[in-house]
Amino acid sequence: MLKTIGTNFVAACSKIGHASADLLRELAGLAAVGLIAYGTWLIYEPAGFIVGGFLLLIGVILLGMKH
Repeated sequence: MLKTIGTNFVAACSKIGHASADLLRELAGLAAVGLIAYGTWLIYEPAGFIVGGFLLLIGVILLGMKH
């Protein structure tokens, strides 16, 4: 019984590790989009909104193609 509990625990930890890596990658991509848009906004305010919207649109299209 203890061997089964240990095996299940290891499998659960492995799944959590993979999920956290995926979440970290998604958060890093979202932060990059925000920083690019903010940097563009510092140069010229209307361009920041255009670039931010364009990057989000590209992200939605890529996610749609993935599924």
